[in-house]
Amino acid sequence: MTGVDRLREVSRAAFGQMHRLELMLAILAVEDGIVTLTEVHRSMSGVAMSSLQKPFEALIECGLLTRLPNGDSRSRFYVRNDSAAWSWAVELSEAAGVPALLACRDAPISQMRS
Repeated sequence: MTGVDRLREVSRAAFGQMHRLELMLAILAVEDGIVTLTEVHRSMSGVAMSSLQKPFEALIECGLLTRLPNGDSRSRFYVRNDSAAWSWAVELSEAAGVPALLACRDAPISQMRS
């Protein structure tokens, strides 16, 4: 079983959805805490965008992300809000034997912005 498989197993047990923990860790890896769903999706290779939409919306509904006002961009930007939930995501990742920094396999999202 791979590290990603373990994360998804823990995510299903904790959240009832297999990508939410991985999604939280990908958002947490963004240094400035400002993300778009598209950017997060790009950082999570092998995960369909449709698999991330509901977990992303759940993070907004529970106050972990807040939508920023639209600017000149067509993209919808969100900011990560301070919460102990992010620390819990790291704790769950480490309990699964996958250090949080290794859980995000690709380049940091902040490096993908043009």
